[in-house]
Amino acid sequence: MGAHTQNEEVRKPKVKKESAKNHIVAFSASLVLTALAFVAVAYEVVPSGFTVPFIVGLAFVQALFQLFFWMHMDQKGHEFARISIFAGLFFVLATVIAFVYWVWV
Repeated sequence: MGAHTQNEEVRKPKVKKESAKNHIVAFSASLVLTALAFVAVAYEVVPSGFTVPFIVGLAFVQALFQLFFWMHMDQKGHEFARISIFAGLFFVLATVIAFVYWVWV
């Protein structure tokens, strides 16, 4: 019975106290990234051939903000989720690159 209690304590994420400042900074950064994507398309600031990669890059950065600030992936106890997300991302990118190479080359 005592070992069961220890395992539960090990698996619980350790939550650190956060201030509202971190959330405000992350929210502001998300708004800025969204505004950059909008301006890039609406005002044609970015060359047309670079627009899609630019927006995908901004989306990737914003997804990292979401994971680490809002979903608390930066805290201890979330290592498995972090590894799973990045491993999945690696396999998806490898698959997309393989299919693009297969179709266009």
